[in-house]
Amino acid sequence: MKTVIFACVHNAGRSQMAAAWFGALADPARARAISAGTAPGPHVHPVVVDAMREVGVDLAGATPRRLTDDLAAGADLLVTMGCGEACPHVPGLRRDDWPLPDPKGRPLDEVRPIRDEVRARVARLVAELDVARVRVEPMQAADWDAVARIYAEGIATGDATFETAVPTWAAWDAGHVAAGRLVARLGDDVVGWAAMSAVSGRCVYAGVAEVSVYVATRAHRRGVGRALLAALIEASEAAGFWTLQAGVMAENAASLTLHRGAGFREVGRRERIGQRDGRWRDVILLERRSPRVGVSDF
Repeated sequence: MKTVIFACVHNAGRSQMAAAWFGALADPARARAISAGTAPGPHVHPVVVDAMREVGVDLAGATPRRLTDDLAAGADLLVTMGCGEACPHVPGLRRDDWPLPDPKGRPLDEVRPIRDEVRARVARLVAELDVARVRVEPMQAADWDAVARIYAEGIATGDATFETAVPTWAAWDAGHVAAGRLVARLGDDVVGWAAMSAVSGRCVYAGVAEVSVYVATRAHRRGVGRALLAALIEASEAAGFWTLQAGVMAENAASLTLHRGAGFREVGRRERIGQRDGRWRDVILLERRSPRVGVSDF
C-alpha cells in the first residue's frame, strides 16, 4: 500500500482537491491519500466545494487537519501545493511541489481551471505510481484500436479463442449484441474489454448470450477481468438476459477461475470440439443463470 500526502498551509483548497482526485482515480487496495496542512483552516473553501461538486466529488464533509509526524509516518511521497517556504517539509520523505494558484477568494470561473489542473497532475501521479483504479465504461467507437490490440494478444496465446485473426470493426460489430459492450481503463489506458454474442436466432433463446472477456497482458493480476465480468453481468441483466454462457478452452485456467468466481457453473466438457493450430482442443462450457431476470413462472 502506497501512501501519498497532499499538503499545503491551510488544507482548505488545493490539497483537499488533490486528495479527493487521488481517491477517485487510484485503486484503494494499492494506494491511499492523506490531506493535511501546517496551519489548518476552519473549513474547506466553499468555492472549492462548489467546484468539486460540479464534477461529482463531494467535499462538503471534509475537514482540514494538521500535518503531524504520526500522520506522515510510513508515507511514500509528500506533494506540496506551491506555497513556497511556507510549504510543509517532512525530513526524509520524498517531496514534489506542484506550483498551483491558491483558490482562496477566487470566483468559481477561476477555480475550475485550478481544479482541472489538479486532476491532470493527480492522474499523471497515479500512472507514475502504477496504482490506477480499474474503471469500466461503455465501449466507444474510438476504443476499437485498443480493443483490437487486446484481442490480438488473446489470439496470440493460443488458449483464448479459436479465432486466428482480429476481425474488422464491421464484422465484430455485427457479431455482438449492442448491450454490454464494455472497456476497462487504468487511468486513460484501455486494458480490457467485454461483450456478448447471441447464441441463437430463435426467440426462445433471446435472453441467452455468450460472453467474451479479454485483458491486456500488461494489466494481468489487477482485477481487470473480475471488474469487467461483474459489470457485464449487471449490464446483461439490465438488458433482460437471463442466462450467460462461456466456452473456455480447458487449458485456459485463468479464464476458468474468473468465470467460476463470478458465479458461472461448469455444465460440461466438449471434447475435441475444434482445432487450433493443428491441435484438437477441449472446451469447458460454463453458464450463469440470473437470479433476477426471467424468474417468474407464467
